[in-house]
Amino acid sequence: MLEQIIQNSVFSCYSGGWGQVPEGAAPEIGWKKIPVSRGECLLASVSLKLGAPIDLSGFRVSLQLPEDFSCVHVPQLAPLDNMVISEQVFRSPAMIWESRTEQLALIPNLRELEAPHPIPFIMDSDQRTRQMYYGVGNHEETRHVYHILNGKTTHMTGELKFSFYLLLLPKPESPRDFRGVSGFLWDTFGQGIAKAACDPASLTPYVHHVYEWAFDRWKDLCWQEFTLNGSQVGGVVFIVTAKQKKGLGQENAWREPKSIWNQAWFSCMRSAWGYAKWGERMGRPDWREKAEKALGFTLSAPQKEGLFPGYYAADEQNSLQNGRWVWSPPRRPEGHENYVHLLDSSWTCYWLLRWYLDIEPKAEILDYVENYLNALLSFQQPDGSFPAWVETDTREFSPYLRHSPETAAHIMLMLEWLKVRPNKQVQESALKAAEFLEADILPNGKWEDFETYWSCSGQWEEKQYGKRDRKTGLYSQCNFGMYWCAEAFLGLAQLTGEPKFLDAGERALAEISLYQQLIRPDFSLVETVGGFGVMNTDNEWNDARQSLFALTYLRYYRQTGRKEYLLRAQAAMKASFYMMYCPENPETKRCYELAHPFFDEQEYGFMMENYNHRDKRSKHGIGEFTIFDWGNGAACSSLAEFIPAYESLRTEETQ
Repeated sequence: MLEQIIQNSVFSCYSGGWGQVPEGAAPEIGWKKIPVSRGECLLASVSLKLGAPIDLSGFRVSLQLPEDFSCVHVPQLAPLDNMVISEQVFRSPAMIWESRTEQLALIPNLRELEAPHPIPFIMDSDQRTRQMYYGVGNHEETRHVYHILNGKTTHMTGELKFSFYLLLLPKPESPRDFRGVSGFLWDTFGQGIAKAACDPASLTPYVHHVYEWAFDRWKDLCWQEFTLNGSQVGGVVFIVTAKQKKGLGQENAWREPKSIWNQAWFSCMRSAWGYAKWGERMGRPDWREKAEKALGFTLSAPQKEGLFPGYYAADEQNSLQNGRWVWSPPRRPEGHENYVHLLDSSWTCYWLLRWYLDIEPKAEILDYVENYLNALLSFQQPDGSFPAWVETDTREFSPYLRHSPETAAHIMLMLEWLKVRPNKQVQESALKAAEFLEADILPNGKWEDFETYWSCSGQWEEKQYGKRDRKTGLYSQCNFGMYWCAEAFLGLAQLTGEPKFLDAGERALAEISLYQQLIRPDFSLVETVGGFGVMNTDNEWNDARQSLFALTYLRYYRQTGRKEYLLRAQAAMKASFYMMYCPENPETKRCYELAHPFFDEQEYGFMMENYNHRDKRSKHGIGEFTIFDWGNGAACSSLAEFIPAYESLRTEETQ
C-alpha cells in the first residue's frame, strides 16, 4: 500500500494557492524500504530539479489515502485552508491516520531540520479529502499560535530536496495507541536524547542560582512575608519581569497583579516542598524556614465546607499584608470569579500530603485535606468524572469542562490519601474516575483542560470548547491532561496490580512523547533536546511542565525497566534548566543579554518558563518574565525528588 500511495502522489507549488509546478521544473519522488520490527516503512525522497533559477514560495507532495482511513493525530491544528503545520512545532512530529486494521504515519526526516534549509518545512492533514502533504513553504505566525502561508518567495537554483518516512503498522487493539509511532521516532531520532541524559546530581549548581536569586539577590521583589490570621506567612510572588531589576526604577511595574498562587501551574506549595527538601540536603535552615512559612500561607486559605481559594491578591497599593483571597485565579472562563477550580485545589492538597509524607507529618495538614476531600467526593458525577469549576455558594457545576481529563488529577490526590489513610470509599471513587478516563478521554483524544482555552491560546471562531477542528476532526488538546492520566493510571496499577491500568498509562505516555523535542532545529538559538511543547494550538519549546514529565518517565522506568523511559526522564530533567540565565547555559545567557542588555550576575537564576513564546514582548525567543512557581523554582522541586529516586534506582540495579 505504501508504494501505491507514493506512486499516486501529486506535486504542486504555491503562488497565492497551490497549483501546477512551473515549466522547466521537474519533480521526482523515490523511496527505499527501511527495516522495522513490525509493519512496513519507506523513506520517501522528493526532489525538484530546476531547469532555470526561479522565485519559489512553496512546494509540496500530496498523498491520497484510502477511503477507510481517518486522521487521529497531528502536531498542530491548522484550521484554515491557507494555514499549515509549521516546522516550528516539529518536536516529535507525526501525522497519524488509522483504518479498521492499519495505522499509518507520515514522519518528517528531522535530520534535515538540524541543518540550514532555504525554505521552512510544512505539512498538514485534511480529513475532508483524506489527504496529507509534506513539503516546504514560506509562512508566518498568526493569532499567536498558528502559521499561515504568506506567498513570499525565495530565489532558488539547482535542486530542492527533502525526505520523509511513511510508516505502516497493524492497528493496535487499544484506541489511540501511538506507542508504535513514538517508538519509531525514538529508534530513528532518539540519539540526541541519549546524549543529553546526564547524572541529575550534576544539575545542582542551578539550584544555587535559583534560590540565591529569589531569596537573596532579588529577595525584596520575589520573596514576600506578611501576617495572616496572626501568623507570619510567606511565598514567592507570582511573576516578576526583567525590567523590575533593582535600580531601573520600575520595581513596582507589575506585568500582572501582585499575588501568590496555589494553582495547577503556579503552585506555591509545590515549590515550598522543594526548598524544604533542598534546605535539608544542603544544610540551609533558612530555606526550610521559608518553606514552613509557605506551608503556613497555604493552610491559611479559609475553607468553606471544604472548599478553599487558590489565589491571594495584593491590594491597590501592592500590599500583600492588606491583600485578599480570591476563589479562582484569572485563568478561568468569564464570570467565574466565585467558582473554585477543583483541579487547583486537588493539586494543592496533593502537595500538602507530599509534605506530610516526605517532610513532616503535621496533623493540621490531614485535617485540611480531609475537609476538602469530603467535598470533592460529593461532586463526582455518575460517569465517574469531576467537574472543573464549582460555584462556591450554590455548589452548581460550570458548563465548561464538566467531563474532562482534569479528573485524573483528583485520582492522584486520592492515591496519596490512601497512603496515609486507607479508605474504601476513596479507592472506589478513584477506580470509578479511571473508568471514565478509559471510556471517554483516552479513546477520543479529548485532552481539553483549562489551559487549552483560558490561557494565551484562547478561543476564536475556529477553536471552540468541545468542538472538533473542521479540517482534521480532532479536538484542541493540551498535554497536561495526558500527564495527569499517566500518573493516575500508574498509581492505580501499583495499587491494584491490574495490567490494564499500566497499559492505559503507557498509551497516555506515548502521546506525551509526541511532544518531546528529539532534536535541536536550525532555527533555535538555545538547546532544546529533551524539552517539551504544550498543545496542538501553541508554539512553545522547553516548557516548564517538562520538570513534571521527567518524574513521570522515571516512575515508568522503575515500573517497566524500559531504558527509553529513563533516558527521556534524564533529558527532560536537564531541559528543565535550559532557559536559565547563568554561565552554565552560555547560548541562553547570550540571548538574555541581547534581549535585556542590563542583565549581569545579579540575575543568575532568572528563567523564562519556555522558549519561543511569541507574546510580542519576546526578543530572540526570550521572554521578559520569570514565574518561580512554574519555571525555576518548580524545576528545583522536581530535581529534589529526581536525584534521590535516580540514586535509589542505581543502587538497586547494582545490587
